Amino acid sequence: MEEIANPQTYLARMSMPLQEKLKIARFIPKGTRSVLDVGCADGTVTLALAEMYPEVEFVGLDLDERFIAKAQARIGRLRNIRFETGYLRERLSAPERFEVVLFCSVLHEFYSYGEGISTVVKALADAHEILKPGGSLIIRDMILYDYAEQSELWIPEMKEKVLKKMGIPPLLAGFEKYFGVIKTIKGLNHFLLKYLYDDNWEREVKENYVPVSFEKYDQIFRLLGMSVLFQRSSTIPYLKEKWMDDFGFSVAEIESFRSTGIIVAKKSK
Repeated sequence: MEEIANPQTYLARMSMPLQEKLKIARFIPKGTRSVLDVGCADGTVTLALAEMYPEVEFVGLDLDERFIAKAQARIGRLRNIRFETGYLRERLSAPERFEVVLFCSVLHEFYSYGEGISTVVKALADAHEILKPGGSLIIRDMILYDYAEQSELWIPEMKEKVLKKMGIPPLLAGFEKYFGVIKTIKGLNHFLLKYLYDDNWEREVKENYVPVSFEKYDQIFRLLGMSVLFQRSSTIPYLKEKWMDDFGFSVAEIESFRSTGIIVAKKSK
């Protein structure tokens, strides 16, 4: 993975939508006793979940030793959580299995800093193997439907509004260098999810935030023999307001965009 220029800013930004991220808690099945949080960073989400569910054992896993050190320093009095450094695949040889495996805002990084879709497939296959029979895999990430890659509805007009905002043209030019000229809803949606992160732009601009569609995830889960129990596409209210304020989008135009996808899949018993 590419070095993060400003780890403190990165972690602060990752923690900001904590209330939204914690909505995944509703998808943890009643009676769950063990959860593995893959790509936990500094443990902000993992720690919050451990406080919400004191009867559940949580393990947070991340590659960055600095992040794990921060996470461990924040455990405090919690006794139902531990953090480890390493790859998910390295855990397959251990006997421990989990009732829930969670990927919260991280699979797009697997794609961007790994080998594309094959890395995502490998991660989900490893998660499937590490789940107990009947266990749940929960994904929260930036996920769009395939139609967004084809639809050009209102794109010229909305792109013109985006370009009128001070400071945006050079960011958009950098974005189009990596992802091509914006011609579809997916392209503009992708840029709208990214432009706020100009403080770490050299890293962020190259990262693919929306690489795997709901339809592609469905295909992966079918290959793994898993059942998709739930999927939802939505937009965080803060981003709706921000996009309308920054670019003057109408309510109808905003409805074209999404920020968050949730998928819950179940392993057969």
